[in-house]
Amino acid sequence: MAFFTVSTSRHGTACVVQASGELDYGNAPVFRDETTKVWEAEAPPTVVIDVTALTFCDSTGVAELIVSLRRSRALGTRLVLVGVHGTLERILTITGLRSAFELSPSVEEALREM
Repeated sequence: MAFFTVSTSRHGTACVVQASGELDYGNAPVFRDETTKVWEAEAPPTVVIDVTALTFCDSTGVAELIVSLRRSRALGTRLVLVGVHGTLERILTITGLRSAFELSPSVEEALREM
């Protein structure tokens, strides 16, 4: 299985989920478990998903990001993707999903815009 880690931290009223490594079919369940904890707890007004350290993201990983987007909309929570680059950036652009997500270059900037 490819290297992957995910962790969650609180920054004031916001929740930051940091993913690192390869978000693919094999690692998507780990990401899903972590984000499910965020959505099932008292949903914060802002959730930041930091993908800066992702080295790869396949269609299964993108599907997990879409699940988070749908959950944020259903709960009225602001969702920000941080550090989108490489394969993920190309996939979001080609599929037209880039405009569906709020993007920010850094966690600090995303939190500053709260």
